[in-house]
Amino acid sequence: MRSPPIVVSVLLGLLAGCASTPQQPLRVDGSTPEAFQASWSRLNASLSAQQQAQLNTAILLLGATKLHDSGYKGPSSFGPETLRADLNGKTFEEIIAAGKATGATIKINQH
Repeated sequence: MRSPPIVVSVLLGLLAGCASTPQQPLRVDGSTPEAFQASWSRLNASLSAQQQAQLNTAILLLGATKLHDSGYKGPSSFGPETLRADLNGKTFEEIIAAGKATGATIKINQH
């Protein structure tokens, strides 16, 4: 018994819909404060707790390095929002790499 052509077409369509395509990594959109906040929230939500800690460390390194720059004229505190232009277009991996590229380290003083 042969399957009608419509059944075969429907089955092929369903299988094609189930095929996974490689997903592009999430990028920070720093074009506007609103776009930044939305993309930053999506990026954070996609990360594990360990990755979020890595991201926070990279932000700390980037912000501290920027504050230490003698030509810096921005606010005296920083966070992801104040680094919006620096983070624009970057993926999680690129932000981590940028943090490492600062050469800065975090030293914890124990009292």
